[in-house]
Amino acid sequence: MQGKRQKVITGWQLFCLILNGVVGIGIFNLARQVGEVAGRGVLLTIPLAGLLALGTLAGHYLLARRFPRQTLAEYAEKILSPPLGKIYLGLYGVLSLALAITVSRSYWSLVSAWALGRTPQLAFLLPLILVCWNVARRGVVVTARVVELINYGTLTLMLLLMIPVIPVDLDYVRPVMETGVGGILRGIIPSLYATIGFDVFLIVFPYVRSRRPFAAGAAAIALITLFYTVTTLLIIGNLGLELVLINTWPLQTYLHRFALAVFERADIVFLIAWVFQIINTVIVLMFTGMTVLQGVVPQKVSRRWLHLSILVLAMAGVAWPVKFASQVKLVNSLSPIAFFYHAITPLLLWLIAALRGLKGEKTDVQDQAA
Repeated sequence: MQGKRQKVITGWQLFCLILNGVVGIGIFNLARQVGEVAGRGVLLTIPLAGLLALGTLAGHYLLARRFPRQTLAEYAEKILSPPLGKIYLGLYGVLSLALAITVSRSYWSLVSAWALGRTPQLAFLLPLILVCWNVARRGVVVTARVVELINYGTLTLMLLLMIPVIPVDLDYVRPVMETGVGGILRGIIPSLYATIGFDVFLIVFPYVRSRRPFAAGAAAIALITLFYTVTTLLIIGNLGLELVLINTWPLQTYLHRFALAVFERADIVFLIAWVFQIINTVIVLMFTGMTVLQGVVPQKVSRRWLHLSILVLAMAGVAWPVKFASQVKLVNSLSPIAFFYHAITPLLLWLIAALRGLKGEKTDVQDQAA
């Protein structure tokens, strides 16, 4: 299909896609994972990681501007040559789908441990995957609108979580430099893992009609950083670092500490409400994976068969019996690979394109994502 790619995504929808592509399961154990390395310095580590994520987004923006009418799935082959480009895109798409499966399984581990211990795993995960797949396969317009709709509830939950319902004990959060500068810097890496997902920017950029797409992405990164920092402050300020480090899900332990007049079990209510945010995150990740893989398979292969194949793989991924300990090890191994591939390699693509003097054409020949 030839012709110009239509600008169908608003700046607000781009903001929603980036925000919801990042904020998912990580908020439940971020305080523990980063606190193990940085100690109380986690309150400095997370903002520093946010600044680095913002710099990475700037690199993505520079790459997207060189190919303003094409997505990553289209110009990667032009930059790397067809054989290397297809390999790169294939791994990229597979990693996106692996992240979608990992997010789903991790949330189920939390839900089953906290509230639904007797509920079969497939009874929870298969409907979730089916709903997310059905939205993602319908293209950029439907994906953006569904994510935007659910995002209003997400923003409400995020704002509620940042309210200090229980007073913070400052003795629990001081001194923030107890691990020294080295500990704070070492904590940046696990903090950055919690920002994986904003690479959807490279997928939807050609469809954005806002004149300031980078500003929309930067606003999303800023809100994510603020949300992570404030919630971590509240968790450590109420539980203490020692208790946080021995809790698998510190956020849930924090929510369990107070009871409201209407929501007696705030932790359970939050789990029920947050499932919609998990749906949003999985939708964005599956949409990214589907769009990228469309640039790998031959054009004679029907998109329907590609989508059905992805659905089968995703269902097999959530159905595969894996113990929690093994799943944690898998997540710890997958996170650095996914961050390097989704956040760092686009910067390398921009560098190669700049050195080779490559730029996008005024029109494209692949208008399939809409």
